[in-house]
Amino acid sequence: MSLDFKKRKINLLEDKLEESSSYQLPRSYHFLKQKPSGKNPAKPTGLSRRKKFSCFFILLIVILSIVGSIVSANNENFLAGVKNSYLIRQITHIVSSSEKYLKGEKEDRINFVLLGMGGPGHNGPYLTDTIIIVSFKPSTKEAGLISLPRDMIVPLHNNDYRKINSIYTIGQQSPDTTGGELLKEVVSKTLNMPIHYFAAVDFNGFVEIIDAIGGVEVTVDRSFTDNLFPTADYKYQEVSFQAGEQEMDGLTALRFARSRHGNNGEGSDFARIKRQQKIILAAKDKITSFNTLINPRKIISLFSLINKYTATDLEPWEAVKLIHLAKSLDTQNIAAYSIDDRPGGYLKAGIALDGAYILQPVTGNFEQIQLLTHNILDFNEVESENAKIVMQNGTDIPGLALQAVNHLTQMNYNVLRYGNAPSQEKLTTVIYNYNDDKPRTKESLEGIFQVKAEKNIPWEYSNTTITQNWNITDENGQLEQLDFLIILGADQKIDEGIEIVTTIDPELLNTTTPSSTDEIIEE
Repeated sequence: MSLDFKKRKINLLEDKLEESSSYQLPRSYHFLKQKPSGKNPAKPTGLSRRKKFSCFFILLIVILSIVGSIVSANNENFLAGVKNSYLIRQITHIVSSSEKYLKGEKEDRINFVLLGMGGPGHNGPYLTDTIIIVSFKPSTKEAGLISLPRDMIVPLHNNDYRKINSIYTIGQQSPDTTGGELLKEVVSKTLNMPIHYFAAVDFNGFVEIIDAIGGVEVTVDRSFTDNLFPTADYKYQEVSFQAGEQEMDGLTALRFARSRHGNNGEGSDFARIKRQQKIILAAKDKITSFNTLINPRKIISLFSLINKYTATDLEPWEAVKLIHLAKSLDTQNIAAYSIDDRPGGYLKAGIALDGAYILQPVTGNFEQIQLLTHNILDFNEVESENAKIVMQNGTDIPGLALQAVNHLTQMNYNVLRYGNAPSQEKLTTVIYNYNDDKPRTKESLEGIFQVKAEKNIPWEYSNTTITQNWNITDENGQLEQLDFLIILGADQKIDEGIEIVTTIDPELLNTTTPSSTDEIIEE
């Protein structure tokens, strides 16, 4: 897939913000197995309104939802099996006897869409305020997480663009599909990759589950205070944490992971993600600890909460096999990314004709987001290899190199320098590979630019020539040893933006705003 951003007009949403000529990137269910009937069908309870999940909850969602499908498949028999210590033999038998493949397993990539929603009893009960894509690679035990913002517009049918958080509701209201199936279809179309399963979970359940296992032990790296932590009545409260080892109950763990405005360096996304990872590890360790597994009361309580608060369209045998495949998944092998409208990001804010706040692709299409999604599993290893890259624009297209550099930087590539090539008549992009020590980076770059890296390098593009001409040196003043030189050709296109005009059903808009409206669960 090339960086081909062609101009087009979609008669759906009107962008009232100024176009940016270039951008800078920062471094660095069992829910709906049967179609509900009626306008207000009965749905699983326990999903509370406007809860915005954080990445730390993803592993828990996966663990709990897949086990939840087993529980919901035959709740009484399953709980009875737990009570009679028959659970382990049941799971072992299913895993060892099944020769079936999970969807996506043969292709070595299983994709989920994970959802968080309000549920019955709340306004907009099936508006998905949290949408996260999870990709799992069984052969390497790697996983990638990509958060999609609820206000991002996506194509529905016939160039009808809607906010992504409304798609589940639209499916619920349709006589021809379900919310989960429609959301999978739309996300798959938007990202240009198959979505094999979906899962939903109630945020209220997290607090109860952490409490049920007796809390978690977390190391707080530095003391901080957040004076703008949201409350259930849309006001603010102060939350504080002291550095050191802390025993946290469910509500405290939730606050620790969700805090967005802390001082002392804890107000950044990077700091919050690090805290979320701590909660992942602490919860995983506690749930899988020997003391939990040998405690029948805790096991039964956990399964009861799982049955109440989680949902997925995984079949029981699929759930068990997924547990077997992912049992050795290491948190260090999980790459996480949030698609948003920060400076240099993939989205930009806009206002629809009816006044609705929306987020739309900066480039005018979803190709860059698709590239990001397809390459998410490379993030950690690409960053680890830290290949040194130089980018040149071999065309007369202004801004082409900057656009490509911005995109690579989003994906953790280390681009040392970019600029114009000696000649601007390059028709096809070329990647020169100076050594063989960065195989994952090489493979990923080849996929992004759709060309094979070359080892036969002309003298005018030798490492010495490039580093001397561009004065690229290391911290000691010595010429750098480059790993890759990319010369962009006319097969790479600059994006020309998009004009979007439309209206959206007001009923599906009244629960989201450009500012945070998160609720906090209070006792």
